[in-house]
Amino acid sequence: MILKPYSQLLKSILLAGSIALSLASIQPVAADGGGTYSGYDANRDGYLDRDEFEPFAQARRKRSASPDIWAFESVDSDTDGRISEQEMVNALIREVAQKQRRNR
Repeated sequence: MILKPYSQLLKSILLAGSIALSLASIQPVAADGGGTYSGYDANRDGYLDRDEFEPFAQARRKRSASPDIWAFESVDSDTDGRISEQEMVNALIREVAQKQRRNR
């Protein structure tokens, strides 16, 4: 098949698209109707503490084939008791990668 040499590139493009869609689908439940990650950051310190993270995590677990990814301890990879935007992105990437493995 002609696409065979491009299959890895195609997989990478699809992964990037899946991640972008995942990031775009993060909708806060904050009362102010804020944006994505920052919409959950009630005290505007640039991080999500456990209480700020939980509404997001509950919604994500319902839609995820890998709900264990959304445990606070799993996302808080540096164990500082708060979740940075990068840690959130890393969790989304792990979720997409697991979904891709299941779909093979």
